[in-house]
Amino acid sequence: MAVQSRQQHDVYGWCGKIVRVDLSNAEIRVEDLPREYMEKYIGGAGINARLLYDGIHTHPDVDPLAPENPIIFGAGPLVGTPFPCASRFTVTAKSPLTGIFGDTNAGGWFPVRLKQAGYDHIVISGKADRPSAVLIEEGKPPAIVDASDLWGLDIYATDEKIRGQYGECESARIGPAGENLVRYANILSGSKRISSNGRTGMGCVMGAKNLKAIIVKASGTVPVADTGAAEEISKRYHDIWLNGPGTTLKRQYGTLTNLSQIAEHIRVKNEQEPLTEQQLDAYDLELFTGTFKKGQTACYRCPVACTQKWQIPEGKYKGEAGDKVEYGHMLHLGPHIGIFEYPAMLHLSDVCNRMGMDCIQFGFNMAISMECFEKGILKTETTGGIEPTWGNVDAVEELMLKTAQREGYGNLLAESAAAMVSGIGPDAEEYGTHIKGMSFPYSCTYALPMSLAASVATRGGDHLKGHPFASIIGHEEMLEKMFGNDIPKESADHTSPVAKGRVVWWQENYKMIMDCLGVCFLPIINSNVWSDPLIMTREMGEMYQKITGRDPSGLFESAERAYQIERCINTLLGLTRADDIRKGTLRGEKNPVDLPGMLDEYYRYRGCSDNGLPTRKRLEEIGLNDVADDLAGNEKLSDEMCPAIGELLQHSEDVC
Repeated sequence: MAVQSRQQHDVYGWCGKIVRVDLSNAEIRVEDLPREYMEKYIGGAGINARLLYDGIHTHPDVDPLAPENPIIFGAGPLVGTPFPCASRFTVTAKSPLTGIFGDTNAGGWFPVRLKQAGYDHIVISGKADRPSAVLIEEGKPPAIVDASDLWGLDIYATDEKIRGQYGECESARIGPAGENLVRYANILSGSKRISSNGRTGMGCVMGAKNLKAIIVKASGTVPVADTGAAEEISKRYHDIWLNGPGTTLKRQYGTLTNLSQIAEHIRVKNEQEPLTEQQLDAYDLELFTGTFKKGQTACYRCPVACTQKWQIPEGKYKGEAGDKVEYGHMLHLGPHIGIFEYPAMLHLSDVCNRMGMDCIQFGFNMAISMECFEKGILKTETTGGIEPTWGNVDAVEELMLKTAQREGYGNLLAESAAAMVSGIGPDAEEYGTHIKGMSFPYSCTYALPMSLAASVATRGGDHLKGHPFASIIGHEEMLEKMFGNDIPKESADHTSPVAKGRVVWWQENYKMIMDCLGVCFLPIINSNVWSDPLIMTREMGEMYQKITGRDPSGLFESAERAYQIERCINTLLGLTRADDIRKGTLRGEKNPVDLPGMLDEYYRYRGCSDNGLPTRKRLEEIGLNDVADDLAGNEKLSDEMCPAIGELLQHSEDVC
């Protein structure tokens, strides 16, 4: 069935099919993926954003936990093909954490099986009358199946039971946190390699729909336009990413390297104090590999294999083992809450994964609670007798489990940072920080391009929607390819605000291309940092062309179109310039977002008004006339002038 579908539509890379699931009426239908959407939004995150807009633009104020809020899974055209490191998928919905646009990207094997089954996207609406799962098997109609026996199980136990019932398969599933509507509940997937769709509460959306899992059984490969060309480019990048110095480092240590790489800028205990050398030594990477590491796992066709397996050899947690620990776990379940030892951090990471909960947001909420307890604002009467003091591992674990069940003080911890702080009381406000309702995992002031990228990110305080690494590390060659030789020299200085708006805009679109294609950010950024080779829009265009056989010249514009859709959803919800600023304390430092070269420049390049509203000129330039009319009808469209994209990139060496 899947192969016939691809031949019928004469598309390669895409399968050309969407599965639409109505849980309320227990109905499933399969429909064609509009060819226009493939051409205009590429796939993955881009088509997801358009499908979400289509689903809610007439009622954008829909409650994120209402049946009418669709949750959308999407895998791009490179996923499931021979191309290495192309195993990423995006899950999109209105976020229960922030109340605005929400999406989350992860890798592994689940999206590959989805493509092998013959589908690019799944759109799920409604609410089942009992715990349910969606079963997708290659060659069979998709079905809704009972999942009552899975409800209440943790992430790993759920996978074990699913595989015992259905055999070799992949599942995207929720744990107790999702079932109990923790606002930042994750979706975890995979058995060979555990992956996590985190940050925006997509697991909470699944829980609100009584949807425990999506199960996929399939095998084979996704057809490509030119087998020989695909094999050649696949081998070339496989060898680059297998042998590159940056990717080799990630294979050895995973994302845990981030702690040491930015150690001088890290602040601990809810960002009160700088990280000391002694505290950093407690998380020495050689200590991890020599004492705790037990190998690593890889996503489908990935030569990097960055995910670290671990086991604790002695002490209180002797024998515990896990197969996913990342920088997010390390910092936010470690120094951020005053824990400076591997065994405790690894133990808490495993508990958090099993519950299906975002470690970053939980860590922030826990750190805010600890500081409020330290200041006497939060009392044991509120916490149920638990003392959330810095480094108190037992208290953290107890509250983590209560959060997953929404019991006692855990019911407040399960909310966004803003809602939790409000629940503690007005004296707590200065200790909780967030952007658009989501807490940011790096200091807002250590690198000005990252500060701006986090402020304007469509899903809230974020480190991945537009990671401006070229400007953070001063990558002059990359910056010149982006904007030509006339870009100000200060663009390579992360302490200067000059020319940061244009860099963030470009890198948002650049990252969007990856998320639309389904290729991983990690090998690309590591290749670029080490220049082996420099992978720009042009190189990603070659990947796209070899796999799909299509002209890659519109990729950057497609990314612009997709990102504008995300901003337009937020605009319909009333977001303006006032929301593109971090809320809460900056520990005495001035927020740099309004400095020349920052937010105003970003709006100019993004085609927004001075107040952050999309402009008709930019939306019509990229063919979003219908969206412009929707915004105008809601009095949320600006008629201010803005430069054309071609004008902004007229000196670029990377226009493809």
